[in-house]
Amino acid sequence: MRKYPTDEYEKEELDALKAEPWMIKALKCNPDYPYWGNYEDYMIGGKGWAERAEIESASDLWELNDLNEVVNFYFEICRKHHECEYCDGSGLNAGTKQISDDWYDFENTGRQWYDNITQDEVDALWENKRLRSDFKEKPTAEQVNALEKSKFVHDAINRTICVETRAKRLGVYGYCEKCEGLGYIFDEEKAHMELQLWVLHPRKGCSRGLRVKNVLQSDMPKVINYLQEARKRNDDRFSKIEGFLNDRR
Repeated sequence: MRKYPTDEYEKEELDALKAEPWMIKALKCNPDYPYWGNYEDYMIGGKGWAERAEIESASDLWELNDLNEVVNFYFEICRKHHECEYCDGSGLNAGTKQISDDWYDFENTGRQWYDNITQDEVDALWENKRLRSDFKEKPTAEQVNALEKSKFVHDAINRTICVETRAKRLGVYGYCEKCEGLGYIFDEEKAHMELQLWVLHPRKGCSRGLRVKNVLQSDMPKVINYLQEARKRNDDRFSKIEGFLNDRR
């Protein structure tokens, strides 16, 4: 988890992690956008000075100098887990999962229904403010299905709404009992904290992700001091622009 929870879903996710209070507090320090890091986007690969790196603890933090400048960071609460083999990571019980799988019917069972939804499913979509870009007033199921056959109408949100509506109508709706709807099963008793850094090498004109795999509560003073030093170094580099517009010489 990379952001301090702001809604019920995120709070439930945080509760499942069993994070310690100091970890939750650390999330408040994160930048507004923490959705980047090692093994994501352009930090997936790289070679040499641009290759992502991992270190075991805060004791191994790289020295800040003109070869390594930290320009962004975030803390992440992690708890090792594996995909739930009972629901294939869907978080759904068997009956609901079958309805969801049948939506596109990639297994060719003959039960495909994404272009054959019913009126109560259309009603549910409309109540959730879906279909509004294609219809000015609530359509019939026949109208929605006809449009779906001619162009793309449904997205993942529509699918979720329709699956829930159909599963409830058939009396099978529910979550996987093994993973309690998470889609994964934890391998650790409790959470641990990691730190993701974005490190620039100005001389080489490249950057890389640096991941600290385990940050302890006792490490936090050192880590905070490290990030404060990184901020000061960045501030110092831009300090000469102060007063430029007011300098009449």
